[in-house]
Amino acid sequence: MTGEKEPPGSSSGGSHCCHMTRYLILVVTLVCLTSVLSNIFVFNFTVLCMNKGNTYKLPMSSPNATEEAYNNDEKQLIFSAVAVGAIIAVIPTTHFIQSHGARIVFFVMGMVTATATALVPLAATTNSTLAFFLIVRIFQGMSFAACMPTAGVLTSSWASLKQNGLFMSVLTSFAQLCNVFSMPVSGQLCSSSLGWQSVYYLHAALSYIFFILWFFLYRNRPEKHPLVDKIELEKIVRGKTTCAVILDESNFNVADSHHQKSKASKESKKIPYLAILKTPSIWGVWIASIGDLLSIQLIATFSPQYLKEMLGYSMKNTGLTAALPVLFQFFIKIAAGYSSDRIRCLSELTKLRLYNSIALGLSAFFMIALAFVSQGSKTIGLLLLTVTAALFGFNGGGFNKCATLVSRQYSQFVLGNIQLIWCLSMLICPNLVLWILREGTIGEWRIVFILHAVILLITNAIFCFTASAEAAPWTNADHTSNGAPQRSDKLDPITMNPSTLPIDSHR
Repeated sequence: MTGEKEPPGSSSGGSHCCHMTRYLILVVTLVCLTSVLSNIFVFNFTVLCMNKGNTYKLPMSSPNATEEAYNNDEKQLIFSAVAVGAIIAVIPTTHFIQSHGARIVFFVMGMVTATATALVPLAATTNSTLAFFLIVRIFQGMSFAACMPTAGVLTSSWASLKQNGLFMSVLTSFAQLCNVFSMPVSGQLCSSSLGWQSVYYLHAALSYIFFILWFFLYRNRPEKHPLVDKIELEKIVRGKTTCAVILDESNFNVADSHHQKSKASKESKKIPYLAILKTPSIWGVWIASIGDLLSIQLIATFSPQYLKEMLGYSMKNTGLTAALPVLFQFFIKIAAGYSSDRIRCLSELTKLRLYNSIALGLSAFFMIALAFVSQGSKTIGLLLLTVTAALFGFNGGGFNKCATLVSRQYSQFVLGNIQLIWCLSMLICPNLVLWILREGTIGEWRIVFILHAVILLITNAIFCFTASAEAAPWTNADHTSNGAPQRSDKLDPITMNPSTLPIDSHR
């Protein structure tokens, strides 16, 4: 599964999780990321359950339920509140993760989202004003701002160069997993005597548990983790520059390792903003993310409504069917990320363009087909929605992988801007779609799908033209913070000391 050979000659790591600590951290981080977005997206379903009276146990499926709790204007405010919170927090959150590491920052954000989610039932049943509910949603959005920067810093610090695609595919799959869990659970609880409020209490409790576990497990740097031995550490850092990964000085095969470590550490803290903004491939990544995230936001936010109102699924079945497209997308995403690392017959650049074209280009054609599905066509509508959503899973081997390959140790900044784009898509997509869906007719849905398909095709074309698979020059230590070369000794890729690590020198 790992795609990495075991360095020969040592069995000292037997008590260190079999050299697989990074995979344990990967899984727990994925669960926490999923929890953050689940707490936000669960409203997309529970809004179908809420009624005007906000009674504690009365679901909308009950014959005694009154009209829906929120009109379109109120829904726009509630959707937008999350985006506003995320936009407010994304820049400071990215800065704090860059300067202080993800361990403290992401944990604090986890506690914020758990507490805010637990307060949703109280906020939603306050009849006098939406203000309390909007404040709670803003705090949920602020927590979301930490997700992509955390994924970026974990990939940069914990993934080997040959596993960038796998790590990015897994970590960015939280957008799919959140609906795989939340939609079926929400459907069952909303239709039960427990009421929609129980959905939020369950999500909040799980968030507290997962983030506390993550805090005790995660470390900002693998060489500081008590469960990481030298064999696993060598796998993680092989081929990376000292500017990207700063190891304990005893592991450097250089004369003045302490001086080099200190120098590289200072260099790694200086983000070359101007040089990054001058890099066409980075702009290609950001533009591709616009098309991808707008469409993913469309499916995540409005698929329950489309399945219920256009295709005619019941409330309980809507939860299950809404989870199917993103479930398939999750499996495709993992398989795509793994295969993009393992395929050797294509160049890395060709793979980036191919995978991104499948994710954005091919999915656009299926979305156009979905636009012409007639109302009530349950089977064909669900099938096309599932295929469209599943194909987005190839983005882990496309622009997401390109971001980490080009930016390396500065991936937090690049992915932080993808996070900002995601936040903006959470603001733009719901408002745009609700503006188009004045009456909720099949013709209006057709406009929504075709518009998003056109955006996908345009953004994919731009990415394919600008994509690169090589580390940018400003990732090297001999470049200043503005991207210009400076006179200094170039830091070579890390070479682990053979006297301290059993390494096959021919690998």
